[in-house]
Order: sequence, then C-alpha cells, then structure tokens
Amino acid sequence: MEAAEVRIQYQDGELIQTRGDQTHGLRVIRSGTVRVGNIGVDGEHLTLAILGPGQTFGEMTLFGNLPRTFDARAYGPTTIGHIDKPHIDALLRAHPELAEVFLRSLSTQLHAALEYIEDLRRLPLIVQLAKLLSTMIKTEKAVEDLEMTQANLAIMVGVNRVSVGHALAELEGAGLIRRGYGRIEIPDVPSLRAWVAKNSLLTPVSRDRGLEPETKAERRLDPLARLREYAASLEREVVAEPDVERG
Repeated sequence: MEAAEVRIQYQDGELIQTRGDQTHGLRVIRSGTVRVGNIGVDGEHLTLAILGPGQTFGEMTLFGNLPRTFDARAYGPTTIGHIDKPHIDALLRAHPELAEVFLRSLSTQLHAALEYIEDLRRLPLIVQLAKLLSTMIKTEKAVEDLEMTQANLAIMVGVNRVSVGHALAELEGAGLIRRGYGRIEIPDVPSLRAWVAKNSLLTPVSRDRGLEPETKAERRLDPLARLREYAASLEREVVAEPDVERG
C-alpha cells in the first residue's frame, strides 16, 4: 500500500481534512499525531479523538460513499499517507487479501465505539475520564502532557463542564493528573493505566459485603463504593454552580 501513497507533511495545527469533504480515500498516519473533531456553534474546536502513528481514518468514505464527518488537524509535525479511492480499488482487485486488513480496521473502530457506549452506561464519570485520558496517550513516555480543555472532555463524555471539573479534581487529588490552563499532565502514565484497569473490570459486586479500599486515596476514588453518593452530590452542585471552566 505504501507504493500507492502520496505522503504529505503537515505542521502543528495545519488542516488535513474538513467536515463535509467529498474526497474519498484513506489517510494513514505515518508519524506525528492527528486531532479529529468539529467546530461547535460557538466557533470552538471540540476534539473527538486523538490518533497516532499507524492509525487510519477515511474508511467510511471508501466503502460507504460518505463525506468526511469531522475535521482533522496535525497535532505537532505530522506525516500523512494519502491513498485515493481508485488506487484502493486497484489494490483490492490485485490483492483481495487486503480486504481483511480493512475489515479488521473497521471492526476495531466498531469495537471502540461499542466500548465507548458501554462505558457511558456503566462506568462512573471519574473512570470514564481517566480511561479517556489514557487512550489519548500515544507515546511510551512515563509522563505525558495533553492539550485538552474541560469543554472538550465534557463534549466527549456527554456531560457539562462542572461535572467534569469535579471528576478531574478527584483524579488530581489522587495524584493521577495535574491540571493546567487548557492542558492536563499525566505525571505517572503507568499508574493511571493501572488505576483504569482496576476500576473498569466487569466484576460482580455483592450487595451484602463490598471490598474495602486499601488506601485513603482509593477510598476516595472507589467508584463502586461512592457511585450513588457522587451522582447525588453532582446533581445538587450542577444546579447551584455556574458552568464555568477552571483557568
């Protein structure tokens, strides 16, 4: 497939595609990072996902004859391999086994979408946010700095900024993140991923006896022990507090 690519280098913030674009083709991230999302009615760019090297986008334009559904911009210096539909069609005719590659890619995207829906229905907000932040990490560094606002996170999980602010404050209190203006630092990536894995498991919970958290931080963050209390407190605070973002 690389022989059919046209590789283009993009600078930080440069537009790769726009929502509604009718050009049909596959985009392969060869290096760098791509931020995908859309512009809201207020003119603010709302991030839906952050993609890294080896990931692709544009499959729906190839096999569904659909327009592009989101904007894509380079997040730092980025190289994209562009393969147009005629080349993809020719490749599939010459190498039918490539169809399995595309099916695997589409299946992975569908799996991620279904898992996202399941997370929205099952996980407390604090775990959703921690899991979302962990999926945005595209490097193997122990410390990660993500350019992300509370407004973006609120859109991605479908709640308001006040609720996101409370959940982020709890994660920060446990030492899993540090908040800055328009940024979130992950001071210990392995610890965040371990916490997400521990709190995302589909394990049965006894109504008669729960597991006691091992530390004070875990006691404060245990979603199984605090879910009802946390949801009730958020309902009261959302009514009482204005929807403003921490600077």
